[in-house]
Amino acid sequence: MVVEIIKNRDSFYIYGAQVVAYGAYTAIRHLCGKLPQGFIVNRSDGNPEDIEGIPVCSRWESIPRESLIIVAVTELLHEEIAKALEAAGFTKLFLLTQHEEHLLMSAYFESIGRFPMAKLSTDATFVDLAIYEVRNHRDKPLSTRPPLNVFEHTIQAGAAITEDRIAKIMDHTGKNISAKNRQYCEMTATYWVWKNTDHDWKGIEHYRRHLLVKQEMLTSDVDAILPLPYICYPNTLSQFRRFVSEDVLQALLQVLRELHPSEYDGYLSILRGQYQYTYNLVCAKAEVFDDYCAWFFRITEHMEGMADIVPDIEKTRALSYVAEVLTNLYFMSHQDVWRIQHVEKAIYV
Repeated sequence: MVVEIIKNRDSFYIYGAQVVAYGAYTAIRHLCGKLPQGFIVNRSDGNPEDIEGIPVCSRWESIPRESLIIVAVTELLHEEIAKALEAAGFTKLFLLTQHEEHLLMSAYFESIGRFPMAKLSTDATFVDLAIYEVRNHRDKPLSTRPPLNVFEHTIQAGAAITEDRIAKIMDHTGKNISAKNRQYCEMTATYWVWKNTDHDWKGIEHYRRHLLVKQEMLTSDVDAILPLPYICYPNTLSQFRRFVSEDVLQALLQVLRELHPSEYDGYLSILRGQYQYTYNLVCAKAEVFDDYCAWFFRITEHMEGMADIVPDIEKTRALSYVAEVLTNLYFMSHQDVWRIQHVEKAIYV
């Protein structure tokens, strides 16, 4: 694991300055007591000038070429970034793959007693589990895609707009909001699963991001299984603001305040905190999944009604970014209600 490598180094740098990099920095600092010399990025736009006093460098001239560089960004960019660093003369790279990131972050969360991992149990009984892998006709072909488990089913989102039917299940059948796929992205499939299926457990994953759930994890004392959250710098609100306008943010806050006045301060506390569940990857008992969806789509329906004064709600993907915030708010605010455990997520390229 990366911690063992760093323990034997006098210095190191972290490539990246967003959620993967900040999470890696937080875990490394806690687990082995070492800080990076700096964070490396390819450009300053959209990145902080420093992270907790450690500089974020977009110019690499002064960085010793023999330095260990921990590449801590989404695995989808690893090949491109590794080539750029090697072309610049850096030879000691450690690519923090999705699996390595999971090992690091699960060790960190275990050490602080947060976000427990799901365990395999010999006492688990069979449940009717269905996880829907959301695809879209615009998805790029993958070079690494494993066969699906018997409980995984591909669903094509926004299916009504394409004749290239790559899945047997389409989200424009039954009760649906498929026509809103451009605004909602994978959440139109989530809506379809909510309204048209009847399983003991329901789940949503993406064609290139899977939840590594096993039947043996679904015991009576587990209500939901999610991927580990990211740690945002400086907070989840700033992460949200990277992708949406101030008008969208204010519209979301207004709806939360109107629909959930007694919970509003708690929601603000979560937004001002650092933990965020991302990608809307969820596997949960039917009662939890359905409660989450009812809560979620009531909020977004009210936001849709504000499109005349906030055009981004209708004309952009703003609601898909709102969706991540709402998924995070729901499950973070229900930590003491639902028994939530966590699994690794895999990324396929």
